[in-house]
Amino acid sequence: MNLSLLSERAEDFLKDRGFLTEKEESAEEYKILWASPDARNMRNAMTVRIFGNPNDFGVEIIASERTRRSIKLGLLTKMFGGGYLVVRGLKAKEALEKLEKEFWIYMEEKVAELAGSYSRHSPSDDTLSEKPS
Repeated sequence: MNLSLLSERAEDFLKDRGFLTEKEESAEEYKILWASPDARNMRNAMTVRIFGNPNDFGVEIIASERTRRSIKLGLLTKMFGGGYLVVRGLKAKEALEKLEKEFWIYMEEKVAELAGSYSRHSPSDDTLSEKPS
């Protein structure tokens, strides 16, 4: 599996939905920071992390602390009769859950596509014995 290409596909998914993105790469992982277009900076961004090696890798979505606080605040105010913050917290939670569901479906498709491409272009293909004539 080409993890660089997989990270590009993940970033494409987010950009196609209007999010701002920044990509960070290291030898061990790819991080894609993403936030809504009205975000003032990427410090409070969500993160998609792709890590491992081509044969054993993981993908995770990490919610920013601000996002978690916003959702919790909205849900906590429900106990005290809060109106607007409850709706805002629930809408944020629902939107995030919907986006995550779409993201995982999309990523499963991309992993399958890239895995097929990776196996067809594997260096081991060159070592296969010739078919008898």
